[in-house]
Amino acid sequence: MVVDAKVMLFLQVVIVVGLPLMLWGPLGLGRLFPLPIIQIFAGIALGPSIFGALAPEAYTFLFDKAVLSGVETLSNVALVLFVFLAGCELDRQVLRGAAGMVLTTGISGVAVPWVAGTAAAFALLGQASIPGLVGELGNTPLYAIAFGLCMAVTALPVLVVILREIGFNVKPIGTIALAIGGIDDALLWGALAIILPFAAGSSNALLSCAVAAGGAVVTVLALVYVITPYLQRLIDREAQERFLISLALIALFAAAALNEATQLHAAIGAFLVGLLLPDKIRHLCEDRLDTPVTLLLLPFLFLATGLKTSFSFADPAVWTVVGIAMLVCVGGKFVGIAAPLLLSGERFPFALTLGVLMQCKGLMEIVVVTVLYQKGVLGPTTFSALVLVALISTAITVPLARLCHRSFGDAATNPRVPEPVETVRSPAPAVGTVGGPALIFDERLGTVAIDKPEIVIGRHSKDDIRVEDVRVSRHHARLLLADGKAEIHNQTAVRSEPNPILVNGVEKEHAELQDGDRVSLGGVQFTYRAGPPRSL
Repeated sequence: MVVDAKVMLFLQVVIVVGLPLMLWGPLGLGRLFPLPIIQIFAGIALGPSIFGALAPEAYTFLFDKAVLSGVETLSNVALVLFVFLAGCELDRQVLRGAAGMVLTTGISGVAVPWVAGTAAAFALLGQASIPGLVGELGNTPLYAIAFGLCMAVTALPVLVVILREIGFNVKPIGTIALAIGGIDDALLWGALAIILPFAAGSSNALLSCAVAAGGAVVTVLALVYVITPYLQRLIDREAQERFLISLALIALFAAAALNEATQLHAAIGAFLVGLLLPDKIRHLCEDRLDTPVTLLLLPFLFLATGLKTSFSFADPAVWTVVGIAMLVCVGGKFVGIAAPLLLSGERFPFALTLGVLMQCKGLMEIVVVTVLYQKGVLGPTTFSALVLVALISTAITVPLARLCHRSFGDAATNPRVPEPVETVRSPAPAVGTVGGPALIFDERLGTVAIDKPEIVIGRHSKDDIRVEDVRVSRHHARLLLADGKAEIHNQTAVRSEPNPILVNGVEKEHAELQDGDRVSLGGVQFTYRAGPPRSL
């Protein structure tokens, strides 16, 4: 039976988007795993190794080669948009201010598994019985270095979801984990930008590297000196949001095209745009694009990954690579994260739990492995194995973190020193004269008087009440005072994974506050005091 290609594409959308949602919601897997993990699993399950092996005729019908170009196109768009949003999410303030234990732990958490993974890759290359390790480029040193980098990945977006899933976002370990995850992400993309020019595949390697590096340099210069100043002027003139977002998307895909054409990769250009655009546009894009990208487009990236992931469960080659990679990435991350903490005098339970949390590779590992596979650095066996490693390492993070908490109690989530890193939090907001409504934070932030009818609370430098804690989102909540009533609204609710607001321990998207109510923004708490009436 011949089915129209458009009909098949729409049917694929129903299955690819609907299957993980069914598994996550009605079938109850959401109680065990966050949605991104289930999306990755669904993408792999729909590939030739599982669905193709169990129902070959249905697989051939659904994923006929004539319609796979649509899947690949959506996959590439999803990859670019996801990496762009990852750049938007990365907190430049945390990176600029990172110092001390957080910076040391972040660097160590990348360097140790990277070195261990590179050594393991050279050992794998000595096994003649394992075919398909190196990609079509045939560069074994580059393969070993890239394999090592894959061992060092931590997926910051998935880490955010996991911390909320297990309640660690309201504990000190959540703040430190997110700060280290942000540093790891920045190091990852910087390292990838250095590696990829060597994968250009030209006979003149030096020229290829120069061209690829030139594409990145031109992208940065254009963003810093042309695009960002122009967009900032439009922001100052209060241009329409849809116009600003449209220009950001044009800049995004132009940078992606430039970096792809210079043989770097579209993902590098996407990350640079997300990192360097004006803050207001970065936040607008997060709010407006996060849900459609995460729920509609990312499943096609996982599907395309699953379609390329071809292995037999009885194939020892793939499982050999999986086993070695799991030992290296788990052991390397543990040592890389725990060693500097223990040397600084931290307790073992806390160091162990933080090492567990940094295991999650999730979406970022899929993206990095896909990029290296597309560039011919990784072969099909390594690609399939590392996709499985991404799934396994992310899936074990939640149960292991919960086990640490059950075994060690508060010692697993609270550092020995109450404030181990000064750069994670900001100085206290300015304290007004309290004669009316006020927010009473802990002794570090103090009491903040409310002196106007509408205020924004968040991590952004222009928020009315700034709380520079990575658990708090930029423009996290809006507090409205009118007619003697106070209402709080969660401004991150428009995202696929909103940062919750708890009022007296109950999650709310918006709520009317009463005197004495206890509010938590991602774990940072304050008490609302109505105070005597006054005009605002």
